[in-house]
Amino acid sequence: MNKLCTIAVTAALLAITTSANAHAQLDHSVPAVGSTVASSPSDVALYFTEKLEPKFSGGEVRNAAGARVDKGKSVSGSVMQLSVGGLAPGTYSVTWHVLSVDTHKTQGSFSFSVGK
Repeated sequence: MNKLCTIAVTAALLAITTSANAHAQLDHSVPAVGSTVASSPSDVALYFTEKLEPKFSGGEVRNAAGARVDKGKSVSGSVMQLSVGGLAPGTYSVTWHVLSVDTHKTQGSFSFSVGK
């Protein structure tokens, strides 16, 4: 009986762990979350833990005044790039929402600074 309980508990824990890892979470970004870069990047790259559905994934980059400064997105596999061209010195906020290929939605935000 104890062996059966152990197997059931182990199976339940594996199911919970597997489902928790099935969502596309932000793994890292360039520029890095909370970082300060010396000069403007040409784009903001977001790297996720799962492949994304391009049509249902997006993001925005806004300056300190709240004006949108990104010029478009591209999504390939698990990477989303937000084109920004040249950014003036200041702090920028990035918000994102993604749909992974396994149909889970996630969203988030972070900031970075240029030239400060």
